[in-house]
Amino acid sequence: MIGSAPPLEPRAEALGFAQRRSWVFYAWWYPAVLGLAGVVHVFLALLVGADPELGTVFLIIGAVLSALGWAVTAAPRFTRKDPKPASDIPRIDQGVRITPGIIWTILCGTAVIVLALVLFTPKGATAEAAPLLSLPVSFACGVAGGLAYTRTLMVNSGSMYSRWLHRRQPPQGS
Repeated sequence: MIGSAPPLEPRAEALGFAQRRSWVFYAWWYPAVLGLAGVVHVFLALLVGADPELGTVFLIIGAVLSALGWAVTAAPRFTRKDPKPASDIPRIDQGVRITPGIIWTILCGTAVIVLALVLFTPKGATAEAAPLLSLPVSFACGVAGGLAYTRTLMVNSGSMYSRWLHRRQPPQGS
């Protein structure tokens, strides 16, 4: 038929719902990862008698930005509005396939970087270096966790979307 829209992929609405959930999650998660890295830094700095100022700054910035991200996404978080259908489903499928490799690359790359810092920098293997070395490790673990969660959202989008549709229906008559 001329002028009509192409038929929608059956998974488009469910994947659109998962994309919305992913966007809402990332709005607060990545700043929270920064704050969590700051918490780890502060803890280790206090443990070894170093200055916790850098970790405190990360903690404050992460907490503020995470709260701001949560507030900015309040409307899409609690909406009953239908999600915008996903338009690039092959790219989503590709992301689901390659995400485990990306996670391992991030974690292994971070391990190599930290190991290199420990081995090839003066005082790299000392206790005083632990708070600084904790920052890339904490951040990499947080990013990997966020990617794994987003992949889970995409993989389970169909069941999540059907549960959401069921919850948003008004109760049947009394």
